[in-house]
Amino acid sequence: MATQPATAGPRTPASGPACTDLAKTVLAHAHLKSVTSKIVPASRALPAYCQVDLVPARAINVRVALPLSAADAGTGGAYTGAWNGRVLNMGGGGYAGGISDDALDFPMQRGEVGSVTDTGHNPSWCNATNPRTGQANAQPDCGMAGGGFVLSPNGKLNTSQIEDFIDRSLHEQTTWALSLSKTYYGKSAKRNYWVGASTGGRQGWEMAQQYGDHYDGYLVGFPAINWNRFIIGEAWPAVVVNELLGSAGLSPAKSAAANAAAVAACDPQDGVTDGIIAEPRRCHFDAAKVSGLTKQEAKAVNLIWDGPRDSHGNRLWGGITPGTTFSTLLPGGTTMSPMIETYVRYWLFQNADLDWRTTLTIRNFPQAFEASYRKFAKTAATDSTNLSAVRRSNAKIIYYLGTNDSLIVPFGSYNYQQRLFDRYGVQGTRANVRTFYFPGVDHAMPTLTGTASAQSQLLDALQAWTEHGKAPESFDQRDAATGIQRTICAYPDTATAAGAGAGCRTQIRVPADLAGASRTIKEQ
Repeated sequence: MATQPATAGPRTPASGPACTDLAKTVLAHAHLKSVTSKIVPASRALPAYCQVDLVPARAINVRVALPLSAADAGTGGAYTGAWNGRVLNMGGGGYAGGISDDALDFPMQRGEVGSVTDTGHNPSWCNATNPRTGQANAQPDCGMAGGGFVLSPNGKLNTSQIEDFIDRSLHEQTTWALSLSKTYYGKSAKRNYWVGASTGGRQGWEMAQQYGDHYDGYLVGFPAINWNRFIIGEAWPAVVVNELLGSAGLSPAKSAAANAAAVAACDPQDGVTDGIIAEPRRCHFDAAKVSGLTKQEAKAVNLIWDGPRDSHGNRLWGGITPGTTFSTLLPGGTTMSPMIETYVRYWLFQNADLDWRTTLTIRNFPQAFEASYRKFAKTAATDSTNLSAVRRSNAKIIYYLGTNDSLIVPFGSYNYQQRLFDRYGVQGTRANVRTFYFPGVDHAMPTLTGTASAQSQLLDALQAWTEHGKAPESFDQRDAATGIQRTICAYPDTATAAGAGAGCRTQIRVPADLAGASRTIKEQ
């Protein structure tokens, strides 16, 4: 298995302590701010398990859930007690700031140790008084959408909290999941995995980039990578509409009509008319052709689809893919998503009272984009293509997303994937990373054929790859709305036929038009 991080727990005999004694056993051998352990009784959905809550440093909260050991009468596991020997480190969502018990249901149902973290902040911490300043630590209740944990009341960035959020808490989470497993069971984990999507996907890539030899595999979904570019890039739709259309905005009905027209025009490009644009990068529909849109409305739609460019026409970032709802990034057709506005206010401009409508314009957007890029290039980008540790340890990554993601536009993944190919080549990349783009899927798990959940099927495929060398070639998708099925091959391979169960045609290089559409001015 991959090299595991050094752990802070005690050396353990062949059988570890009971759950109720686990906290004091750990505390006797490690310096922690706090630690508790208890058995959570079985429910209709979950078996009983041992829950450990700890604060290893600063305000980082970690929860580890462990299937019952033999000392606690756990049975049925393939490794010891009720445990199968694997650890699943589960990612978070949004700006985190809390412990999600729901995230731990998944590993408990599979007999695997699970871990989560609040990434080093929560509303109680944000509201608490900092003894050095006499003010609260951050914005009230962590601010809009929880993103204000980075900003103190006096307008200074809480840089340590940014470090905790981006990677430090995740390393603590993983370290303690492995350490507690060894202490509780008296045996080290056989395999260590990261599982997450959205923010959890960004966290997975961060761990691969920073601690690539600590994990055997990563299941990474629709990730919020390129952190310092993708968020400011997604402020673009609101800026465009505010400037071109004013307070009236672009009604959801009109943006929906434009998207429907784009689907009608571009759906047949793949030879199958199924209401889905299979490859959005090849859809170049002009909104000026849509009946009912004014000239300014059509201009706004085209700019939103295209994404921000600099004054010379060079691409800064990608836009919302044609056929994808505008409502997530442009709520009501008039305003900015709170998830994006919180970054603009607290992270970029460090002004809790900022009015983006009077601050950002189409003309000055490239400067704001560049400022965001530079400000967090070294601390929060999560965009490195250096996967040398992953490659040395032969760890594996399954990378998946929907091409109609309305919250994290697919361009960020297209861009990162292409940069991996540019660095390692298609075949070199695919030795460790297999990527699957699911058409028609928004910011969510795809729907796959079969009875198990998509998350389980994807993780099973990852484990088969890491543990038995069986690389995933394809998955069979079932469109949740229409029931239409299709084979999704590992990019850039293509299906040999329509429908599920088709084979995959190997592609040794990315078509030039797709590669070009995936790069920005920084990669050209």
